[in-house]
Amino acid sequence: MKKILICALKSVCYNSYLYFEDRLGSELEKLGCEVTYFRASEEPIEHLERYVGASFDAVLEFNSDLPKIKMDDGSYFLDHIQAPFYDVLLDHPLYHHDMLKQQLMDFHVICLDINHRDYILKNYPHIKSVDVVSMTGESAAICPPMAERSTDVLFLGTYTSPAEVYDAIEHCPPFLAADIKKLIDRMLLDPRLTLEDAVTDLIPETDSLIAENFPLHMQAYFLADTYIRAFLREKLIRTLSDAGVPLSVYGGDWEKMPPLSGGNVSFHESVPYADTFSLMADAKITLNIMPLFKNGSHDRIPSAMLNKSVAVTDRSDMLTRLYQDGTDLVFYDTDHMELLPQQIFSLLSDEQRLSSIAEAGYKNAKKNATWETTGQRFFDILYKNFSSLSFSF
Repeated sequence: MKKILICALKSVCYNSYLYFEDRLGSELEKLGCEVTYFRASEEPIEHLERYVGASFDAVLEFNSDLPKIKMDDGSYFLDHIQAPFYDVLLDHPLYHHDMLKQQLMDFHVICLDINHRDYILKNYPHIKSVDVVSMTGESAAICPPMAERSTDVLFLGTYTSPAEVYDAIEHCPPFLAADIKKLIDRMLLDPRLTLEDAVTDLIPETDSLIAENFPLHMQAYFLADTYIRAFLREKLIRTLSDAGVPLSVYGGDWEKMPPLSGGNVSFHESVPYADTFSLMADAKITLNIMPLFKNGSHDRIPSAMLNKSVAVTDRSDMLTRLYQDGTDLVFYDTDHMELLPQQIFSLLSDEQRLSSIAEAGYKNAKKNATWETTGQRFFDILYKNFSSLSFSF
């Protein structure tokens, strides 16, 4: 019997981590694995001690804190389990430097972006393998036809105030604040630029110590990433509001956004992750903006497709390989966001086109981006079944 231990030490982001772990575990069980779960929400973390000396084919967690947990003698807890450890990263590795730097004996990573894989391989040589899995989606129980959907355009996401982030930058040491502002300017000027590329370009202008401990300094520059994501998300909503696009927004903290001058935007409280699929199933269009993943994906895209809602998103290199613009989904450009309202109005005025794109997107996602296909990819990675790896990068 193949044995997997799935851990969940935290529950954040609308309980999406718990949802991912449960769905992945369910698929691995279908593939013949015996899956054991440890959830810190159900028992004290100290109970992890019962796994000391245990043997598994793999231990895994999403955005894990396990690598830093140590025994009384200072040794790593994970080194006392006879199993490789897989950290499934849902964010840029810079946010997980404190975990990735830990020198575990059998450390592996699965991530969502090819650039993230390359970053980890370059900067953390002790990590034995890094694999990429594109995001999967989920469908609601009921998926009404396009004509019966009550929401024109849906956006799911939390609000972060760019003004507050910029204020935090201003309170950084002057040399760091100056560098962060330079990075922001460069990345807004060239939307294709990753933060690590922007920092690399900046190195000749800064202390040479950056090159000697690149991941540590990347971590120090996280506010550049945070600001750009917040700036673009607010700009997106404001652009659509100014144009009168009918938009329904679900997520936390939107009451903190400065008042909109336009209309047709309704704001709603956040909902648990598992409830977002029924919202997509009632939406003609689901709007996405990537979290600066230049060569990755996001679960909002395949989930929209599996609920036959037209996914409208900015580009990434991975997305342009997986999907065809105007056939499976619709792309827009963040550096020409002023063109997006007309794209949306054009789609909403042509129900036949909307339905055609939604149906094509559904077929693509049903074939390549369900939990069944993702479970198989994880299984193949965990058991090094590369000859039958169903989808690799």
